[in-house]
Amino acid sequence: MPRNKVNFTLIEDESKRKVSYQKRQKGLFKKCEELKTLCDVEVADVVYGPYRNEPYIFPNNDAARTTFIKFKELPTLEKSKNMVTIEEFTEQRIEKLEEQLKKRKENRVKKMTNEMYEVLSGKKDSADMHPFDQNDLSCVIKKNLKEVHELMRKIVDGEGSTSNAYQPIVESMVTGRTNFGGPRDPSPLLFAQIFPPVGPILLS
Repeated sequence: MPRNKVNFTLIEDESKRKVSYQKRQKGLFKKCEELKTLCDVEVADVVYGPYRNEPYIFPNNDAARTTFIKFKELPTLEKSKNMVTIEEFTEQRIEKLEEQLKKRKENRVKKMTNEMYEVLSGKKDSADMHPFDQNDLSCVIKKNLKEVHELMRKIVDGEGSTSNAYQPIVESMVTGRTNFGGPRDPSPLLFAQIFPPVGPILLS
């Protein structure tokens, strides 16, 4: 049976909080014993709680005192090498989560760009996509269109050269009609140059 997800907030109920305190303290000392035995290191743990006047000490008072004295006598640089404050730990955690979120966003954009090419080539129907995917696909399309409009504005304003490779792209962006009155499909070269495929990037 799977365990329920724990909400890490203060337990309001006094009796439940006491039960949780006793269980977790017992588990903490068990982990200390495992760390001491398996890794052959000195471990000292002091727990102050509201349910006892004296603190709980692992493994015992004399051993813990000896460990703390050794730590206190260490040089300042050695002592602080692996120490972090709550603020530093929180900042490191935030930076790590932001980096993970950034990577997930980049991968999502690459995936939806590939989806865009499949829809444009007729390999996939956007109507069959999940609404969540449709929303992200719309955002990717708008982003690419914005970049195209910006490129067109630069060329019109003379910021870009009219003799480079972008000139044919701008001219072919206007959807015209054939002699038979039907709509003309956008040039494959247009989409290949404006929206370079990201398939090889994903595979790499």
